[in-house]
Amino acid sequence: MADTLAAEVKVACSWILREALDLSTVVDSARLEYSRTLADGTGTDQASTVWHDQRTVVAGGNDDLDLAGGLANTIFGTPVVAAFSKVKAIVIVNTNTSSGNLLRVGGGPNPFTPPFVGGAAAQVEIGADSALLLANKKDGWNVTAGTGDILRIHNPSGVSITYKIAILGH
Repeated sequence: MADTLAAEVKVACSWILREALDLSTVVDSARLEYSRTLADGTGTDQASTVWHDQRTVVAGGNDDLDLAGGLANTIFGTPVVAAFSKVKAIVIVNTNTSSGNLLRVGGGPNPFTPPFVGGAAAQVEIGADSALLLANKKDGWNVTAGTGDILRIHNPSGVSITYKIAILGH
């Protein structure tokens, strides 16, 4: 029986801003939301592979994730290795709750650079108790085995940091 994948990529931010005036209170209440689905497959708006994990990066260390074939975990008791040729979405959550304990995503050897403007040295910071969503659900970002397949998670902080990650693609 073949595996099938159905995925939803979602992020939301809502707010209520109140300003008390002399005779009334003005309220600005809104929500900005992005919610899209990916069907099973390898085309536009599709993904066929998911990899997810909870990992820890030691103080000053790197966690280099090989998107082209080095991502292993166990699903339903069976070892599975995820190999991506395209990435459609990445979600990373920094679970550390102390101010200043951040993670940097990007850079390193054979870097996976397509989502990062600025080339091999480009990075994005994820602060403590924060999340990062990168998505390109229509076209995806190409993974180039051997030269552009390492997603580096760097911890410049002075303590070990645990993070959660999910990657969708094919």
